Amino acid sequence: MTAGAEQLRQDGHRIEKWAVGWMLLSLALWAWFGYRFLLDDDPGLFASTEGSRTLVGILALAVIPTIITAATLVYARVLFRLARTAG
Repeated sequence: MTAGAEQLRQDGHRIEKWAVGWMLLSLALWAWFGYRFLLDDDPGLFASTEGSRTLVGILALAVIPTIITAATLVYARVLFRLARTAG
């Protein structure tokens, strides 16, 4: 295995560890959203309450790390594939 391929493989493993961290953060935020969603007593379909605004905020916070997790996992797979073709 060449030095460049080995570096790509090491970078892939490092990025994969970051993806696991983002995934744990994402799962924690989705669990927080689910918890708040189950506790929310909805007064109606179109009634805006403080709880519903909080739920939308938590949902937005949960979506961002989920997208980052997916992007870092794809990037790690690309690095692994590049290392395999270079070596």
